[in-house]
Amino acid sequence: MPRTLFGRLLLHGALVIAALLAAAAFALERFLGEREVGLLADGLARTARAVAADLPADPAALQRAIVRQGEASDLRLTVVARDGAVLADSHYDPASMENHGHRPEIAEAYQGRAGRAVRASPTLGQPMLYVTVPGDPVVRAALPLADVETVLWAMRGRIAGAALLAGAVALALSFALGRGLSRRVEAMGRFAARISGGDLHASLPVRADDELADLERSLVALQGELAERWSALRRDRERLEGLVDGLPEGVAVLDGEGRLALANRPALGLLRLAPEQVLGRPAGELLRNPKILAALDAGAESPEPFRVSWPEPARELEVALRPLADPAGRRGTLVVLRDVTRQAHLERVRTDFMANLSHELRTPLTAVRASAETLLDAARADPAASRRFLDSIRRNALRLEALLGDVSDLARIEAGAEAVEPREFDARDPARQVVELFRAEAEAAGVDLAVELPAEPLPLASDPDRVASILVNLVQNAVRYTPRGGRATVAVEAAPGGARYRVEDTGIGIPPRDLPRVTERFYRVDPGRSRARGGTGLGLSIVKHLVELLGGELAIESEVGRGTTVAVGLPTRLTGGG
Repeated sequence: MPRTLFGRLLLHGALVIAALLAAAAFALERFLGEREVGLLADGLARTARAVAADLPADPAALQRAIVRQGEASDLRLTVVARDGAVLADSHYDPASMENHGHRPEIAEAYQGRAGRAVRASPTLGQPMLYVTVPGDPVVRAALPLADVETVLWAMRGRIAGAALLAGAVALALSFALGRGLSRRVEAMGRFAARISGGDLHASLPVRADDELADLERSLVALQGELAERWSALRRDRERLEGLVDGLPEGVAVLDGEGRLALANRPALGLLRLAPEQVLGRPAGELLRNPKILAALDAGAESPEPFRVSWPEPARELEVALRPLADPAGRRGTLVVLRDVTRQAHLERVRTDFMANLSHELRTPLTAVRASAETLLDAARADPAASRRFLDSIRRNALRLEALLGDVSDLARIEAGAEAVEPREFDARDPARQVVELFRAEAEAAGVDLAVELPAEPLPLASDPDRVASILVNLVQNAVRYTPRGGRATVAVEAAPGGARYRVEDTGIGIPPRDLPRVTERFYRVDPGRSRARGGTGLGLSIVKHLVELLGGELAIESEVGRGTTVAVGLPTRLTGGG
């Protein structure tokens, strides 16, 4: 296939001309062939009628007469009876010939019509034209088609010569027309290329008054519109660059190859980079933080902003990554950097304040509880009322103490003050200890507390104290929210890449609408029941933070009235420590 438009037009024109000439030659040849065969058939019919008019009745005389007339006319003559038997034939012994009743031309004659057929003779082995005339018997005349083929080949030669001459003339006209059209199209292509290259002052002459002229005028109009839009885009870009540079956040754009394509002044300031040194450099040389580079490698998109520590000088940066297509249509990345150093400091101050406050309040609340217990033991006047009020004081003091204890624990965990000390231990040990710790409380509540442990030791390199804290909160919830006669089970099992702790109960369960929120601070499914049972609303929140601190995964499944299953998966080895 030619690559130029002119070559394609010329080739297509030649193919169309060749197809038309071939169709015309085929139709003409067929017409002339059918005409020649028709003339021969008419002559054979006249001969057959003449022979049928004077047929001897004697079979021997009939055979002699047919042979004589066949030699005189140079035709093959055959006489066929009504039953299809051959009575006489000018070229063969009729006694040796098969029944001809099934021949199409004979069947036509039996119907009272003149019959005609063209086929290869099984006796002579060459194409023959057969013609019959109706009668009793039927007379058939046949002629070889070799003479017709000779005439047709002569006509084919003349038709081919005429077709070649007509094709040459048509191809010359197609050449002239295609050359003119291709030159105009090439001019439009060069004009469009100059426009796409930024030359908005190129000229294109409009020729003639046809469809291509309309296209030429459209391109000229497009040139003017593009010039206006280019000016508007340049103004918008300058305005956008000013806005981006004026943002308080640092904004950087990485192209599809991970190289820096754009960075505003705050981004350059946060990264301590000079403008002339950064464009085109890979992200690994500019964003020198393992957490940012890991997020970029993982897909260059973070559902939520994350924080990183940045040195020289030490700062806290909040980083957000979003996918952004570059000019080539490839997947790039928009990096937004926000300096949250002061905000992080205030959060730490607030967390420390809550931790100190809970610590300061724990001692007087413990004293209140001790005084209430003393009054309960020493009450004399109206013992029932004294016991009722003092018991209320004791229960509320216990609840406040538990609340402040949980707040203190949660604040330390969130602030990173809870030091993680990973060491080797048997994953079964914390489960045994916690079950024994709650054995008496479970018996008092009428809950069957069981533990399921693997037969072999299950090594784990983590913080056993934090693991025990997780199990304490989970088992405490299981015992408190399981009705009398129910069952709570603590199971330890090996899991891919570590160990899994599972705490199951047959308790009241959690409604589906509340399940996603049970790890939020102070969120209670049933506030009244939770307070009555001594819950603070912080247990699962503490569990969630401790699991994250240990690099594990938390999964909660529950069905109302059937119970709850909490699974904690921990890695075999905890990397690092706090």
